[in-house]
Order: sequence, then structure tokens, then C-alpha cells
Amino acid sequence: NVRSARWLIDAIEQRRSTLQRVVESIVKFQRPFLDLGPDHLQPLKMQQVADDVGLHVGTVSRAVDDKYAETPRGIFALRGFFTGGTETADGEVVAWDNIRKRMKEMVDAEDKQNPLSDEEIVDRFKAEGVELARRTVAKYRKQLGIASSRKRKQF
Repeated sequence: NVRSARWLIDAIEQRRSTLQRVVESIVKFQRPFLDLGPDHLQPLKMQQVADDVGLHVGTVSRAVDDKYAETPRGIFALRGFFTGGTETADGEVVAWDNIRKRMKEMVDAEDKQNPLSDEEIVDRFKAEGVELARRTVAKYRKQLGIASSRKRKQF
């Protein structure tokens, strides 16, 4: 029984240690978000954290599943720190969440009598140095609950 109890204690300690290493790595990669706010969320893949802490990506995935972190910006699911992104023409990396936020701002500021089409949104992003496909804009527009330009038009 003592050997069984020792094994359980060691397993719990290993789990705690793994979670701590993973969280420290996430904090290292997402420091701009924690210091400056949601607009500075960096694209991050689980593989990057796995490589950083020397674990398998599946272990990282299980470690962050159903876990939350209390930050100066509020409480966030650890899985929420893993986002994709794209690179702008000048080499800056932009997270997909920031692109969706920027698209919502464009639509909110548009002329309601002449709303922006998906192609015009693509052109505006291109002017800002971000290459997007029209179908990506359509997908994000649907995710954000934004109607097509025809349905947004106000007379």
C-alpha cells in the first residue's frame, strides 16, 4: 500500500510539474497579450510549446484541456492562447482573432447605404499588408454573424 501511495504521489507531482512548465512556456510566448491586452495575442501552436518544454504535442494538449489561468486581463482557458495567424507584407505576425476584430471594425464603420463587399474587405486588408482570400473573409464574416453586403444595405 505504501508503494501504491508513493506511486500516486509521484504521478500527481509529475502532472503538476508538466502543467507548470507548459503554463510558463505559454506565458513566455504570450507576454505581449498579458502586458498590453487582447490586440496583442500572438499566433501560437501547441507544437511550439511542446518543443519549448520538451514534451509531445499530445501531452501539451491533454495538459491544457479544461484548464484556466487567472491573468491580469481576466480568466482565460489555456487552450485559448493557441491561435493561428498570418504574416503581413512587412513581416509582422497577426493572429486570426485580430483579423476578425479588424474586419468587424471595418464593417461597423462602413457606409450603410453602400456596404463593403467581401472583395472590398480583401482589398482593404491588402492595403494594410495582409493577404486574405475572399472565401476567408466570407468565412470570418459568417463566424462573426455579419450578413452579406446585400443584406446589410440600408436605404
